[in-house]
Amino acid sequence: MRRECGYSLIEIVFAMAIFAIFLYIITVLTSEMRRNEKKWPVDFMTHPEASSVVARLRRDIEDTREFRDSIGSYTKTPQTLILYTHIREGYGETVVYDFRTEGEVHQVTFVGTNQSAEWVARGVPNFTYDMTTTIASRQAVHVAARDNNNRLAIDQIFVPRPHE
Repeated sequence: MRRECGYSLIEIVFAMAIFAIFLYIITVLTSEMRRNEKKWPVDFMTHPEASSVVARLRRDIEDTREFRDSIGSYTKTPQTLILYTHIREGYGETVVYDFRTEGEVHQVTFVGTNQSAEWVARGVPNFTYDMTTTIASRQAVHVAARDNNNRLAIDQIFVPRPHE
């Protein structure tokens, strides 16, 4: 008895149909990713400098005791955020986030009225902030950053933790 090797026409059509479905899914996913890449060309949340700025803002805003109007040569504006926080050693410090220079964020720390440290992030989108109120009537900080094409790159709301 002779055995025949090969596949039937129905098996081939079925295998091609499954392959076509996978190919269609991959094509749709790739086109969606390409459209999003054109819409948001740089993912600033994966950029190390922008991530550092957002992490520092989150930490300092959550630890803030009060928002100040001025310190040293800095005055509160939509591009200058002034926070008073307590550090681990039990001392208070005033932290200033200066967003005035395009593509840079300066974090200046004051102990009392003396500047104690400065940190600079470069190559970041242009940050601004405004004060907002949460549903629970707590004061919060809305931080936004726009890239060079004025597209929204970062949009975060930070709420200070309650302190005793």
